[in-house]
Amino acid sequence: MKTKHSSSIYVKAVICLVCFIAFFSIFAIPMGLGNALNTLMNTAYELLTGTVFYIMAIAVIAGALSGLLTEFGVVTLLNKILSPLMKPLFGMPGASALGIVSTYLSDNPAILTLADDRKFRRFFKAYQIPALTNLGTAFGMGLIVTSFTLGMSSTLGSSVWLAAVCGNLGAIIGAVISTRIMLIFMKKAYGPDRPALEEIIAETQEEKTFHHKGFLHVLDALMEGGKKGVDMGLAIIPGVLIICSIVMMLTNGRPAPQYKFAVIQYVSEDGTQVLASTDLIEIPDTGNFVVGFQTGSTSANWLKFNSDEVPRSTYSHNNGRVFAREEVLHVKIPPVDWGDENARYRLVLYKADESTKTTIELTAEHSDAGGRIYSGTIPEEAYRGNAGEGVAILPWLANLIGFILKPLFGFSSAEAIAVPVTALGSAGAALGLIPDFISQGLVTINDMAVFTAVCMCWSGYLSTHVSMMEVLGCREHTGKAIISHTIGGLFAGVAAHWLFVLFSML
Repeated sequence: MKTKHSSSIYVKAVICLVCFIAFFSIFAIPMGLGNALNTLMNTAYELLTGTVFYIMAIAVIAGALSGLLTEFGVVTLLNKILSPLMKPLFGMPGASALGIVSTYLSDNPAILTLADDRKFRRFFKAYQIPALTNLGTAFGMGLIVTSFTLGMSSTLGSSVWLAAVCGNLGAIIGAVISTRIMLIFMKKAYGPDRPALEEIIAETQEEKTFHHKGFLHVLDALMEGGKKGVDMGLAIIPGVLIICSIVMMLTNGRPAPQYKFAVIQYVSEDGTQVLASTDLIEIPDTGNFVVGFQTGSTSANWLKFNSDEVPRSTYSHNNGRVFAREEVLHVKIPPVDWGDENARYRLVLYKADESTKTTIELTAEHSDAGGRIYSGTIPEEAYRGNAGEGVAILPWLANLIGFILKPLFGFSSAEAIAVPVTALGSAGAALGLIPDFISQGLVTINDMAVFTAVCMCWSGYLSTHVSMMEVLGCREHTGKAIISHTIGGLFAGVAAHWLFVLFSML
């Protein structure tokens, strides 16, 4: 028996080792072992300093407000007033509406501090507590996402407000579906009647007796609630750093090529001598067709290729433009001082600090009255081990089912699928993709309605569900929460699309 037991331990160890190596090879093979490890560490550090501390701040503020509102009976009042609305819609007590407000104004984990308050929990059954993860996540970052959508009005038009409204309505529908499915799972696990607290707290019973009155009583309630927020912030650190780092590496791809300056060169046939050249031309935020330059130029017109070729009067410049993967740039070479049709040309791109450059050989396309047009493809960036890099497996998997997602969401382009897929790991990262898609003409107002609903409803749930369920003491039901929320997010996007179609017809 002892030998058999020892053998089973070795078998488990070998299986664990094989699975670990196989999983880590997903990152190490394309990225390189050193880059993969550095990206993992840098991503985790960036999440700790940029995300976890932010969430902890939210938890402290939410905890302080929760302590104040529960201490003075506001939660009891909300539960009484809103139960007729929350119960039929979400199957939750009226007090859960406070969780919706807190997460809409901040982020998913804001609901955790409420759930940790025993005076808040007394309104819930045991099976309803895990569903707070789905309810809170569905409204996470709602204000930020909605504000972002409305901010696109200058680009997409004033009717973008309709996209924001439909997106919010879609997120509510997704929240109802996600929460209801989770409640079905949890009712089987906990039963319908088991209270969330083993000992029911009466409305007149105080969990903690404060010795002050008036303003000091308010301060005591705020401080006590804030301390619980600190505990919540510390409790989510392992889940966020471990799960979110892996999800982001599975979502992100190669580092995006980013350049600030361009130099166009006319070189000798063997490529050893530069016969004519522009100076450093600053790269604007849009345009892939460069015209209107001469020897020594420091500026040029950047048009959209195959457009009417009307030069833009103003450009927006920043610290470097991020180019799409394998984006093609076109250059119209002027006929004066730039050789002949057999000449050889290069496009040299510089980083913001001018220390790193990339040389692209230009290939002739065709001639017209204004000169000869050449083109070149921007090469992929090499992995550097920085935060934000990855292998982009999740987007690849999404593209496999893109033929289903595109008609469901009504997307105008296949590229738009990248936004909801990125929202699985980070809503903020998903929003960051949208301006570039808009500049490329890949996004419509209907797409913005879907983006609003999905980014709000999903809001990085693959990254936060594990840690949130851990804090709620329901780790064993994390898989059910993820399945429920995946379905809810899909319905949110579909609902936003068809609501926008319907309202647009009115």
